[in-house]
Amino acid sequence: MEDQLHLFVAETSFYNRIVLGTFLPASLWETWPHFVQTWLRNYIAGTLTYLVSGFLWCFYIYYLKRNVYVPKDETPSRRAMRLQISVAMKAMPWYTALPTLSEYMVENGWTKCFSSINDVGWLAYFVNLAAYLIFVEFGIYWMHRELHDIKPLYKYLHATHHIYNKQNTLSPFAAVLLGHLLLLREKSMGGTSKPVFVKEMMLTQGLAFHPLDGILQAMPHVVALFLFRTHFLTHILLLFLEAIWTANIHDCIDGKIWPVMGAAYHTIHHTTYRHNYGHYTVWMDWMFGTLYDPVGSAKKVT
Repeated sequence: MEDQLHLFVAETSFYNRIVLGTFLPASLWETWPHFVQTWLRNYIAGTLTYLVSGFLWCFYIYYLKRNVYVPKDETPSRRAMRLQISVAMKAMPWYTALPTLSEYMVENGWTKCFSSINDVGWLAYFVNLAAYLIFVEFGIYWMHRELHDIKPLYKYLHATHHIYNKQNTLSPFAAVLLGHLLLLREKSMGGTSKPVFVKEMMLTQGLAFHPLDGILQAMPHVVALFLFRTHFLTHILLLFLEAIWTANIHDCIDGKIWPVMGAAYHTIHHTTYRHNYGHYTVWMDWMFGTLYDPVGSAKKVT
């Protein structure tokens, strides 16, 4: 057991050296506690994932494919996207705290993680990965649904995400916006909600999440570590995949790949508030009677 824990610490230390050593002088971070190094590594990696994927996606849909996927009058303004980036950076320290905490629990032997696929074999790896993903899909579905059904949770956490629901409020850069947008509105206007800033809110709300809202919806990834034999690196990669996937389902571009819970399904969620709570696929909504088919936009699938 001790040898396995040492392997986890060695693995996370290796990741820390790669990321921190690339961007910072060793004399600046080598003496810091391991937990702080891990958080900083996740912060840098999360920021790069957000900015690089956002820039590439925006370049593709707004420039290379201009007017193909998004009409010109529905394209978010550059000012809006700059504000999205600015506010998103304030959210990043909170979001990257979750993978840092999960790594700490793994390193201390509290979970069922394993370091190498050779420890369990490929068959066990894929069986446990399938169970992990099914549980995450189930957990995110019900967490998302309860954030709607439990009134205090909706009012104080999730309502921020649903303030505005127009296509030009969404862009890939809105993927990790804070619920602090509401506070920014009040502070910037001296406690009043003037129309000019409300319009800017409409342009920048997109995937705005209260930090706790976002963390709660990602929690099934962490809980799964206590239930299933999980490959450590796979868990880390899946957590960072969340940022890319969340941007994808809010960009208003539907890939039409069944049974994927694409943007068309999720856009309906932002207009009806009572359907399509799922994450990667439509299965949970289908099982629990909340699936709303975007084809025709007028028929609930039962």
